[in-house]
Amino acid sequence: MPALIIKRPGCAPEDFPLGRLRITIGRSARNDLCIPDPFASRVHAEVRREGDQYSLYDLDSANGTFCDNAKVEGFVALVPGRRIQIGETTIEFSSGTNTQDAMATMIADAPARLPEAVIHADSTNRTTSGLLEAIEGVRTQSDRSALPRTVEHSDLLALISKVSVTLLASASLDETLRQVAALVFDAVPADRCLIMLRDKDGEQPGTLQMRVSSQRERTRSDAGNVRISRTIIEEVVERGDSVLTSDAQHDPRFMSGTMAIDGIRSVLAVPLSVGSQVIGMIYADSPLAEVKFTREHLDVLRMLASVAAIRVENARLAEEQRDRERFEQELQLAREIQQRFQPTAPPVVPGYDMLGISFPCYEIGGDYYDFIARDDGRTVIALGDVSGKGTSAALLMSSLHAAVHAQASSHQSIVETIEAVNRYLAETIPANRFVTLFYAELDPVTGALAFLNAGHNPPLIVHAAGTVEQLAAGGIPLGIQPDARFRAGQTQLQPGDALVIYSDGVSETANRQGEEFGWARLQEVVARNLDASAASLRDRIEAALTKFAGGTPAADDVTLVIVKRNK
Repeated sequence: MPALIIKRPGCAPEDFPLGRLRITIGRSARNDLCIPDPFASRVHAEVRREGDQYSLYDLDSANGTFCDNAKVEGFVALVPGRRIQIGETTIEFSSGTNTQDAMATMIADAPARLPEAVIHADSTNRTTSGLLEAIEGVRTQSDRSALPRTVEHSDLLALISKVSVTLLASASLDETLRQVAALVFDAVPADRCLIMLRDKDGEQPGTLQMRVSSQRERTRSDAGNVRISRTIIEEVVERGDSVLTSDAQHDPRFMSGTMAIDGIRSVLAVPLSVGSQVIGMIYADSPLAEVKFTREHLDVLRMLASVAAIRVENARLAEEQRDRERFEQELQLAREIQQRFQPTAPPVVPGYDMLGISFPCYEIGGDYYDFIARDDGRTVIALGDVSGKGTSAALLMSSLHAAVHAQASSHQSIVETIEAVNRYLAETIPANRFVTLFYAELDPVTGALAFLNAGHNPPLIVHAAGTVEQLAAGGIPLGIQPDARFRAGQTQLQPGDALVIYSDGVSETANRQGEEFGWARLQEVVARNLDASAASLRDRIEAALTKFAGGTPAADDVTLVIVKRNK
């Protein structure tokens, strides 16, 4: 995988894999790649992937970005060995295709080795070595007639061989459990075998789930109407003990309605244990009077369970790892799709300085910002915030993006545009979700700004004359009422003015005392740096947010759109 090799004075080189569509680089911890270089801007540069090609963009940094000793103007294509200089930090682009890099990548990307399950050896749960000792004891006994048929030495040796071959082979968790059930029938003369496991990630973690219900010569994946004595479950799963009875109908411990109704006579039940933790239970029974389970049967089943528990736990860990990897891949794809929705670069509008940036709280976010050039010369500027966070919010954000792009050039007035977007969202998103949106159209020639605020935080215009204006005219959030009515506002951007549109992740950034940053502090930062470029203004706002939060983790996406009219 292509990577950036970061080299800082006095530090060992570090590899940063380029697994995302866009990688922001800068001094702020909000960046994908944070470089603590005093000469780097807080949001300094960005690496973008388009197909197999990677490009480096300077994000209007204060001290510039250099590639092979030349200052980056706009962007440069990255090729293997190309060196990027940001302050005192050198970053080398590596394609990962040479032999050494490929080997390093292969090792780094290999899934972590699954931890081996360790069986705790005690008097009630023998280890594999105990199993071999028992086999040896059976093999050397002279009185073969005293042994039950299933524990004859030849049968035991064959069983152990089958256990070794079967359970050491790679298999899914369900297949492993079915194999264990089949081995139980080889080990003891049971007519039914049930395997139950503790639920680790369900709605009620720790509760038992029936995973296999098997009968001799017939196995089914569902539990059917299986009933098990609550006393047995408590003995095995709660206390970690084993259960043996050869006459359940008259055993005072288990004389319950369950045993009587099902006609159960002989019962074996042993815990599946990993270390000191009971992860499940193997249960075997028979209603036949001629089948009587013995201590030897219990010993064999215990030893089978000790080996099976290792394989079951490892199979479960393997499935969990595969699920995590699949989820991470899907999440990465969702993030890449979402990043493609964002403008690759701000529009070049003579007389104006524009930019937008979004830092998601999670891997993917629910904030949306956009610049759209209209055929009549006006520029659409939008910022929206979908209720909720994470994947569900990101999916709704994609609907908002599609709706805005579909309607932006279809109507003459912004009221008609937003009403059409609102109808679409009201018909498609869940009833408990909504979208706030600030939508504006700028005439770059005159500076006239028509806008509509649908329940969003009021953006602010800090005028060069010293006044501050909040843009609140609009209506309710989108997606709530399909027939909602909206009204537009009108204002003017004069030379030297700055329009700052923001998500609530900015105003609601909280410090350790629970106090919010608020729009008044945002206004103060903008007014104090009104003569700065849009990029510098972005960095000053981000720095103020970071300082105010004082290390408090971000609770929401942080998105900014800044439009500065040049003097």
